[in-house]
Amino acid sequence: MTHHVLLAGCGDLGTALGQRLAERGWQATGVRRRPGHLPAEISPFALDLTDPGTAALPPADAAVITLTADGRDVDAYERTYLGALRGLHCALRSGESAPKRVVLVSSTGVLGGGDGEVVTEETVPSPERDTARVLLAAEELAAELFPGLVIVRPAGIYGPGRTSLIDRVRRGDALAHNRMTNRIHRDDLVTVLQSVLESPEPPALLHAVDTEPALLGDVAAHIAGLLGVPVPPDSSTTSGGAPRGKVLDASLMHRFVGELRYPTYREGYDALLSSGESA
Repeated sequence: MTHHVLLAGCGDLGTALGQRLAERGWQATGVRRRPGHLPAEISPFALDLTDPGTAALPPADAAVITLTADGRDVDAYERTYLGALRGLHCALRSGESAPKRVVLVSSTGVLGGGDGEVVTEETVPSPERDTARVLLAAEELAAELFPGLVIVRPAGIYGPGRTSLIDRVRRGDALAHNRMTNRIHRDDLVTVLQSVLESPEPPALLHAVDTEPALLGDVAAHIAGLLGVPVPPDSSTTSGGAPRGKVLDASLMHRFVGELRYPTYREGYDALLSSGESA
């Protein structure tokens, strides 16, 4: 039997997931304001989720919500995340049947800082930024609207089209070398989402990062070596001492998914740069 997934806010991540699922026999529908440039494997559905009106989405087995705010301020986040979740709920309620599985891609930003603290799915969120507070509110709203919700919190997504750190290293921008960074390649995040959709009983919450949290200075040095450029200067206010920032323990996700294609930033950035990305 062919399964049908709705990809709500179908940008880069949703598109990559839709293509992966289509290869595995799924039917995928991409829901976004302007879906005209979606690949052929994904059926387009034009809808502004923040203002759905009386639109009714087609019946589906699952929905994956991958939203991107149209600005960096709180209002933009509230409009995109809270507004789109309410709109999606209305458009699904207006349809023939609601999906049995709904997955929300959130962010580990809801956990706050914590210098050197190891955090897991059991850690109580304590967002520091106003936009992160909106993301936490979105998680809570989604849990109210969609029974059985699964939340996936990635950190530091990089991959095709996501080359900001590579660009900064190439420019020689100063970086805080002692800041901890947690990362995941986009294609491995797609694998996490695929596994959640195909599992009969996935965990309700997963942190999605690779197997090696690392100092930003170490990641930058590795990228600099690949590019053949100097390591960017250190903008840390203090040299040495304990690392700044949280360390994400994603043991639950790794047990659930198994081996990643890019288990650390080294394999990920090696592949990204050898493919000519950000050349």
